[in-house]
Amino acid sequence: MQISDRPLAVMNSTLSTLIAELGTECLKVQALVNQLQLTSLTANQQAEILAELLAAAVHLHTHCDEDFQTLIVEEMENLPDEED
Repeated sequence: MQISDRPLAVMNSTLSTLIAELGTECLKVQALVNQLQLTSLTANQQAEILAELLAAAVHLHTHCDEDFQTLIVEEMENLPDEED
C-alpha cells in the first residue's frame, strides 16, 4: 500500500524512502484501529488484529530510531533560510 506516487519535498533519498515507508505503516495502523472498532469481532479476530497492531507498533518504534531522527534534523538544517 503506497501513499502517493508524488515525490516528497526532501532532498535526501534515504529520508524520502523512510518517510514513505512510515506513511504506509501509519496507514496500516489506522486500518487496524478501524477494525478494532467493529462491534462484531470474535475473540480470534481481536487477537489477530491486536497481534498485527503489536507488530506494527514494534516496526514503527524501530523505524523511528535515532538515525531516522538525525536524517530529519540534517534535512531541516539544509533548508534555505527564508527572508521575510
